[in-house]
Amino acid sequence: MKKTSLPVILGISHGISDCSAGLLLGSLSRDTSIFSIGALVLLYNILAFGAQPLAGLLIDKLKSPKIATVFGMALMIAAIVLFYVNPIFSVILAGLASAVFHTGGGALALCISPGNASNAGIFAAPGVAGLAIGGYLAVNGIFPSIIIILALVILSLFIIAFKQPVLPYNFKADDTEFEKHDFVMLILLLAIALRSAVWNIFQYINQGEITTLILISLAAASGKIIGGFAGDYFGWKRYSYTVLLAAIPLLIFGEYSIYFLLPGIALLQSVTPIMVSAVYKNIKKLPATAAGLSFGFAIAAGGLPFIQQSGINDNVIRSPLVLAGIILLTVILVIYGIKRKRESFAS
Repeated sequence: MKKTSLPVILGISHGISDCSAGLLLGSLSRDTSIFSIGALVLLYNILAFGAQPLAGLLIDKLKSPKIATVFGMALMIAAIVLFYVNPIFSVILAGLASAVFHTGGGALALCISPGNASNAGIFAAPGVAGLAIGGYLAVNGIFPSIIIILALVILSLFIIAFKQPVLPYNFKADDTEFEKHDFVMLILLLAIALRSAVWNIFQYINQGEITTLILISLAAASGKIIGGFAGDYFGWKRYSYTVLLAAIPLLIFGEYSIYFLLPGIALLQSVTPIMVSAVYKNIKKLPATAAGLSFGFAIAAGGLPFIQQSGINDNVIRSPLVLAGIILLTVILVIYGIKRKRESFAS
């Protein structure tokens, strides 16, 4: 029970933190032009997701994931307060807060039970639901800043009170679940599935289907929780390849029916905790970096298809082969970086 309590608290914190980000971004529409909103959302994504690997490396260098988690929540509180003074700087601060919190909290969840994916799923699941709920509140003109701040403060105190799990910085571990070629194949499958998922979700955003977006977020959250436990039970490789292959046709047909889209999203997202845990097993001395690469890289990869909607290099980015090539190149660079980092630790 003790091993589950901290991931649950971290997961709730994840949901509240992402709800705060969704609330801040959604509330920009009141006084900000559509072009400025697009730029700020892009800036938030770069900071919140693109900066995660860098934040993870810094946290692992300082060996302080618990401090980073609480610090990330404190930054989010500051972002909410700052929104009343300067919304632009508030969004920037929220992006930094998300990067620090995701990597610190993800590292703690991974370190509790290093060989299991279930805790990573418990931590990851509430995030997407929180983001959708925050956006829903913003659309309806609700900005419960006091409630969110109190929740973040109370959750921070709980995290501080919990005993920090054993961190991997001072011991050697060499067992792995996935080989390098497994990562390449798995992420290429993710690329195909993510392309369809992001496109379908974008259609619902264009149509203003807020209720559908809430359903999608709940499907994603449930998928992450179930996937962590199912992956541990059936085996990470077997489960990952099976559900991703099953997700691809569901997401393709999801363009025509929500009844295909929701299970496709759930299956796709169910692989997230396994990906995080598998990366961590390959770089056990860097739990925050593993969390940053997994959460940050996966979200960034899923967001690549959005570029085609902006009109930038439309004919080029539209090609699935180009998208797969970009992701494959990124995977190679990540693997190379992991190898160099492991060699530096060995020396």
